[in-house]
Amino acid sequence: MGIFKDIFSQTSFRRKLKQMEKTAESTYGKGYVLFELGRYEEALERYDEAAAILDEMQQMLLENSLEEEATNVDKRAMDIRFNKCFILFKLQRYEDALEIIDEALNKNPEDPKIIFSKGFVLFSISRYEEALEMLERAIEMQPELPDAWYCKANALYQIEHFEDALEAYEKAIEYAGIMNFEFPRYSFLNINPDPTLKTNAAGVWYSKANTLDKLGRKEEAIEAYRSALEIKQAFPDAWYYLGNCLAEVGRDEDAVTAFTNAIMIEPDFNAARENKAEILLKLGREEEAKETLEYEPKTGN
Repeated sequence: MGIFKDIFSQTSFRRKLKQMEKTAESTYGKGYVLFELGRYEEALERYDEAAAILDEMQQMLLENSLEEEATNVDKRAMDIRFNKCFILFKLQRYEDALEIIDEALNKNPEDPKIIFSKGFVLFSISRYEEALEMLERAIEMQPELPDAWYCKANALYQIEHFEDALEAYEKAIEYAGIMNFEFPRYSFLNINPDPTLKTNAAGVWYSKANTLDKLGRKEEAIEAYRSALEIKQAFPDAWYYLGNCLAEVGRDEDAVTAFTNAIMIEPDFNAARENKAEILLKLGREEEAKETLEYEPKTGN
């Protein structure tokens, strides 16, 4: 009878583990839905509950000398705890997010995605030099990680290293064509980023254009803005800055068109209206300038 008792006991043990795993994943899934709904505090609670269930599973497996399975469960629990940094970032609890990321790095110090995530958070709180150090590490490990290049470029732009920023934007564009952003504009903000990347690539072209503009390379900036707009036409800021560049090189009619497109997308874009009106006055089209400035923004009921 002993052998049958052992088999029954093992079957019961496996059934319990399976149920615990199912409960943990269901709880995590609920947390993710809450995250998507913007109910961040509740999402954090579900993530912690899911990880706690997996911790209990790991302990049970270790007690039964199932080390390999215990290791796999521990990795899943670490993944869930790491994903809390997405929520903490949304809550603007940046130091807490960094603490979670550092805990993950202690266990996986050579993971470029985790290293990138730290660089991204540091960039978001304007710690640009520290961010660049982390981003360089991520790029060294995974050179074709476009989000790391994009974030590096933005950090360089912020500290006014425009030539270096331009080179990094070009790398981001190059690698965006062959793989997805791993974390967000950053896919860090979206656990399941758009697999086509094309909308994100519009942001990279736009940032490259801004850098070229800062360097006084107006014609190249115009082409870069147009590249962004080929990908994402409903991009009012790109139309606006394109209009500014066109005006600066004397292409007034094209500038009017660009400002008009910005206004069509975003009617309350006052800077675009003012710049359009200024050019229309310059062109002697006073009535059109007046109509452009007479817009009254809609107010709520």
